[in-house]
Amino acid sequence: MEFDPSIYVLCLSLATHVRVPPPFGQVPPLLDVFIVYFQCFSPFCSLLFGTLALCYRSPTWLLSSASCAWAAFGRPCWPRRGAQRPARPWLTMLHPYFYWFYRRVPGYGGGEVHIERLWPSGLEAPIDVWYEAGAAPPRPRPILLNVHGGAWRGGEARISPQAPIWQTLAAQGFLIVSCEYRRRRAQWPDQLDDCRAALMWLVREGAAQFHGDLEDLTIAGASAGGHLVALLLAEAVKKQLPLPVTFRAALLFYPALDPADRCGSTVRLPFSCSLLGVRYQMSALEWFFEFFVLKSQRHCWSSAEPLKQLQELRKEQAAAWPPTLVVHGERDGVVPVEHSREFLKTLAELSEEGGVGLRSCDQLLEIPGGRHTFEIVYCDLSDMSYDCTLAWLHQLRSVHKDGSGQG
Repeated sequence: MEFDPSIYVLCLSLATHVRVPPPFGQVPPLLDVFIVYFQCFSPFCSLLFGTLALCYRSPTWLLSSASCAWAAFGRPCWPRRGAQRPARPWLTMLHPYFYWFYRRVPGYGGGEVHIERLWPSGLEAPIDVWYEAGAAPPRPRPILLNVHGGAWRGGEARISPQAPIWQTLAAQGFLIVSCEYRRRRAQWPDQLDDCRAALMWLVREGAAQFHGDLEDLTIAGASAGGHLVALLLAEAVKKQLPLPVTFRAALLFYPALDPADRCGSTVRLPFSCSLLGVRYQMSALEWFFEFFVLKSQRHCWSSAEPLKQLQELRKEQAAAWPPTLVVHGERDGVVPVEHSREFLKTLAELSEEGGVGLRSCDQLLEIPGGRHTFEIVYCDLSDMSYDCTLAWLHQLRSVHKDGSGQG
């Protein structure tokens, strides 16, 4: 029996209208990273599949065309404001991971942003530093520490869906420090230890070396990186870091804040298998994290659950949590948006603003129809996410400068 690609294309086009049950959006055949292309390029896909339907007189291609047309008309369009950001290298418009090939990217007014790879003494993994080229600025640079995603086992410090944000901030005078960590051969908590070591390097010597301002420090992470960032933040507010650190803000992009799925928002496995470590009715996300990240060392769970650690904070510790922006797609089929909602709700309940939904300084930006790593496609959704993230951070920093508090 020959493989008919039109059947698979029809399945992908129909999947644009629903959320793949988490975490199966990272499992073939209906991968979130495939569906997002159909979603963002739905007008083009509708025309292409309609043409194939006419050429091959195929009802399957016709249904795919109709499904994409439905997606195109049903999706809100967001105005692009990319002119506020420096020009991206053309190759990165195909995929933001292509920033990996660049050591210099455009800044503003003909300037350049340099991307330098370092491997400081004592660290188990390298660090990428983004900064505006030229003489040292008259004032210390604001700092943003980024932790990349990749399911704790993949990814790389420079291949980030948020790289256009880092380019923009570096061009505006920020010092961007993107840390690497051990992955496939790592045993938890190696990943967290490496991120903590990178933070301590930044505090001890990195900020002074690159003229950074530790009083204006933001931390960011995506997916698995968001999970690691949340754990670092919990250590910071509990004053468990080797050196005291205060964060101005936190940017989390579809973060894995509840790998044990205490919210009950992921698929439950309807079988048990001791060989694979599967327990009956175990969350599929919980199994993935326990089997591949914790390496079946169940005693490590206590150090790996951001939501649980948040729930155990005292009121004054929760109040010290920095203002947080969470960007999450409504149809994320890998890390459900319900995890971010529950995390921010718990944070508000523990702080002095409990009972009012979210803290006034926090924001959950739910991307309509957004999938996991939706920014990999250059379209209005990614532009809207970048613009809103930059606007939120700059507004927060301007409030701090005015001395008006956190809100």
